[in-house]
Amino acid sequence: MSVKIKKGKGILFDAVPDSGQVMVKVAPHGRPLYIWPNRLGFPESLLPKIKKQSVPFLYPPQTPVEYKGGSWIVNMCADADEYRNALIGLDRAFGDKIPIFNHPRAVAMTRRDLSAKRLAGIPNLVVPKCVRFMADENNSFQRAFEANGFNYPVLVRPAKSQTGRDLVKIDNPFDWPKVYKTHWQGKSHFMTQYVDYSNTSGDFIKSRIVYVGERMFVRHVKRAENWRIHNQTASSKTTDEAWEASISEQLMSDPVFHNMLSEVPVRVKLDFFGLDIGVDLENRRAILFEANAAMSIFFATGADERSQARATRLQHPIVRALEEHFATPKNWRSGADIGEEPVERIFQS
Repeated sequence: MSVKIKKGKGILFDAVPDSGQVMVKVAPHGRPLYIWPNRLGFPESLLPKIKKQSVPFLYPPQTPVEYKGGSWIVNMCADADEYRNALIGLDRAFGDKIPIFNHPRAVAMTRRDLSAKRLAGIPNLVVPKCVRFMADENNSFQRAFEANGFNYPVLVRPAKSQTGRDLVKIDNPFDWPKVYKTHWQGKSHFMTQYVDYSNTSGDFIKSRIVYVGERMFVRHVKRAENWRIHNQTASSKTTDEAWEASISEQLMSDPVFHNMLSEVPVRVKLDFFGLDIGVDLENRRAILFEANAAMSIFFATGADERSQARATRLQHPIVRALEEHFATPKNWRSGADIGEEPVERIFQS
């Protein structure tokens, strides 16, 4: 089948996860709502525009499809493990031909173990050791721990986990049974060296930085009494907006943090992604958690004045930058800019 695309229009590339599984929940109108995991998240103001200017494509197609005349592609597949096959297919077909928003080679390199290698060496950014392994036997975890020279504690998680689900902290040799309570068997996992980032008051501070091209924005700053700071799992202290704004300003203006954070998009080479870090203000350093395009960026905004003010401060600048960047495909990363091998070779590493 051949599809002719009008001049100036593009392709909205989406895919079924390699597992063939999506989540389903009941929507307010009583109908099923399908939730595709680890996809690129656009603001509500931009996604309709993208759909209007593009032809949708869902990988893998039932029959071969040839597209003629497409000027650009938006890649919705945001996770290297979830959409391995789709990223390979997209790169084979279009990797060096037309601009691709979030190029598949750059997405492939955000796999946690590969990302750790790429971001290592940035001054004042602590990049913990991370390895990928297959858990097919009870002692797979212990073997990975010993073979790679880890020290306790370590963090273990399934390869496709982006929400903290089945994330386990192993503090000592007697903690390994924790992993057997998860859905572990026959799945690829990551093991990461744990780094304590608490301050002298016992607080943990986490920030999410959002990048549009090489422009950066603070999406949020949170603090908790526990290392695991997450909307669904953390017992966070109430975030004071003045405190959050102060830390945000320090991250953006302090030369140590600014220079460190500015180097990240140079290496990651995605058009739009997020960076999660543990913030150690006392030692003026940050600890890498993850850097990828699968993060939640845009939050629901309430009608109250406080919610509107927070959205104006944190969210609106990202939306404006994203709309500007999307409008200029010639400024998107190309295969030549990324300088990596084809995706299928990246995944062989």
